[in-house]
Amino acid sequence: MAYVDHDVFSFSSVAEWLTSEIANAVHAAVIIVVIDGINESSAADLDFLETNAATIPVVIVSDADDLNHIIRVLKSGVRGYIPTSLSFNVAVEAVRLVKAGGVFIPASSIVPDGEETARTRTSTLLTHRQLEVVEEIRSGKANKQIAYDLNMSEHTVKVHLRHIMRKLNARNRTEVAVRSGNFLAGHKDAPRPEASIKPAAEGEAEP
Repeated sequence: MAYVDHDVFSFSSVAEWLTSEIANAVHAAVIIVVIDGINESSAADLDFLETNAATIPVVIVSDADDLNHIIRVLKSGVRGYIPTSLSFNVAVEAVRLVKAGGVFIPASSIVPDGEETARTRTSTLLTHRQLEVVEEIRSGKANKQIAYDLNMSEHTVKVHLRHIMRKLNARNRTEVAVRSGNFLAGHKDAPRPEASIKPAAEGEAEP
């Protein structure tokens, strides 16, 4: 809808795109690659893309928003980096900037170390949506209830939870609740410190 003057094609992998028989699909104005931080095949797709489409601007969309990671990606030739926490309208304009020849880096990731507290560094590990999921977990809610309360699918909740556990180096929901307690106090919608931590509902396995 944001690019009514463009044909937008979606492919499950870079290889599928390169072998596509759709007219003009290979001759793209901009390539947007969505990378899951824990999906090795996506990273392999990016390496392949750098070799085969070096002349086409590439924008990465990822749930990782660490500045060092962003810099490494940009050094590889990528022209734009959009974290999933970025609003849709800003993401659209970021793609327009890259198409016009510019380079986009999220301003929220460029913060001098001297101006950043330990709590801030920890809280920026998680996107706003992931913080909301953490709050629900700390309230003892099961995935199905979290999905209902946050208006998302249960599968999406599980994906968020996997990313949260990886970022916090937690092995289960209880560790997520405990390790997130140090910085959720700074989040405007954080539950009170006395909120109880309950195990997953009966019949619901932890991811």
